[in-house]
Formats: sequence, structure tokens, C-alpha cells
Amino acid sequence: MKQDAATSVAIILLPGFPMGALGVLMERFTLAGGASPLIFSSCGEKMVAAEHGVQVQAQVLPPLPLAAHTLIFCGGQHFTHAPREACEQILRHARAATYRIGIGSGVLLMAQAGLLDGHRANLGESLRHQLRHIGRPVVSEGGPFTRDENVWTCSSEDNLPLMLDALLPVWSGEGDDAGLQFQSEVEDRSMLAEAQALMRNNLVEPLATGEIAGYLGISSKKLERVFKRFVGQLPARFYIGLRLSLARDLLHHSSLSIEDIGKRCGFSSPSHFSRAFRNHFGCTPRAERQQFVSVVESGIGWSAGNSTCIAG
Repeated sequence: MKQDAATSVAIILLPGFPMGALGVLMERFTLAGGASPLIFSSCGEKMVAAEHGVQVQAQVLPPLPLAAHTLIFCGGQHFTHAPREACEQILRHARAATYRIGIGSGVLLMAQAGLLDGHRANLGESLRHQLRHIGRPVVSEGGPFTRDENVWTCSSEDNLPLMLDALLPVWSGEGDDAGLQFQSEVEDRSMLAEAQALMRNNLVEPLATGEIAGYLGISSKKLERVFKRFVGQLPARFYIGLRLSLARDLLHHSSLSIEDIGKRCGFSSPSHFSRAFRNHFGCTPRAERQQFVSVVESGIGWSAGNSTCIAG
């Protein structure tokens, strides 16, 4: 989208905003729109302090609404309630904006001004706690960022580039599909990482695929599709691979009995453990341990990726 006026994109800075986020916003929107965004202060001052005390010059918001197509509220991780007059002024400026974007505490300023009533918004744990004191009807959710119609929010500077990768193709007129597709991939990768973390934290008492899906708020079919897409195997197969890799490491580097190792890796019986280990590595746990000991004693050395095993 080539800008018709310099005010096509306006960034409103909150005290404590991250300098890195401002730099990313200026660069990405200038490249996409052809003109630099204007910078305004949310606090009525001509200088706004960034998170580490650096002062940035900004314009004071005018009394009349900005002719801004896109309004961006950029803040850090700490929020101070804005006066009622400031909220009313922000609301007037935002009414004409097609896109409303919030980063960090900027999301809370949007909420306090009533710009997020009935919308979903992306908030981390600390910001979510502060939202309770605002008392507005906002649906808080996690993930790297949230899109609700033309309202885009992310709780931290770290996730801003991901959000802009999804937003800018839509914003610049390349079509909605590219942005939605990227957003879907980001959400799926985040979901995959959460599922894998659940598995790694529950090796002794493994969770069923349905339980993992339930924790993530999705269906088992959805979880299976994500694993097939990014890992190339079903969740259950990936999970048992984690447990067996731990078992192999314990066989090599602990004095635990084979039965105890099986229990620590979530296998209900020695026969179940032995059968699963043989199917995965091609030999029994006992043969694996014996071969590792003989290799170490011979001084040949052992590679962690060595999958050659004498059947037994």
C-alpha cells in the first residue's frame, strides 16, 4: 500500500517502549508503504523515555483526529493507567483507522480506551494480570500474536517480526491469503513446540494423544496433522521415540536395572519395554548395554548417533 499522506501510519509511544520494536516498525512500514510513519507520544510530552531511559522525540497528539489509516500503540511490559481524557482522545483518533495494532503495554492502552471491547487480544502473563485491573471485556489469549479482524496484537517485542510477516502482505494489498497462511504456520509451530514440551515433561507417566490435544485446546486429529506436517510422524510415534532415546541414554550411562529404566521411561512392564526397544533400535535393551560396555572397554569410542546394535 503506497501511502497517500505521511499520516497513513502513526506510531503512538508509551513510556518504557522497547527501542528495538520502534526500529522494526519504522523499517518495515517504511519499506512496505513508501513513507516513514509519524511518531506521537501517549503521555502528552514531546520526549518519551524508552525502556532503558533513552529519550525519543515525538509529536503531541493533536486535538483533532489523525487521518491515519494505521494506528500502532507501542509499549513495553509495564503499564500505567492513562487519564480518562487521554483515553477519550485516543478513541477519537482510532475511529478512523482501518488497522489498529498493539505491542506490549500498548495492548493494555487499547483495552483501557475501549478499542478491544469484544475482541481477542494477545497478552503474556504479566500483562494479563494487569488487564484484570482495567476491567474491560477483552478475551486474552496466548501464542506469538493474535489477529481479530483488523486488530493485531502481540505481547512482546520478540514476537513483533512474526506478526508483521503475517500482517504486511494483507496491509500492503497483496491479499489476505498470504498473511493468513503465514499466521497459520506460526500458530501450528507454536502448538507443536508446546506439545513436544508436554511430552518431554511427562516421560515417566506418558500422556495419551487425546490428553495432549486437550491441554492445547485442539482435537486429536488436528494434533496429528501438525505432527505429520512438521515432524513427518504421528505424535504417539514421536513420543515413544523420546522415551526410548532416554532409555538408551540410561542404559549407557547409569547403573539402573533394565526394569527400572523401563519404568522411568513410562513402560508398564519389562516385556513391553524390551519389545518397543527392539522395534525401534533393532536389539534388546540388554544387548544394547552389553555392546556399549564392550565398545567403551575396547577404547574404540561410541557415537551418540550409533544405531548399530547386535540383536539379542
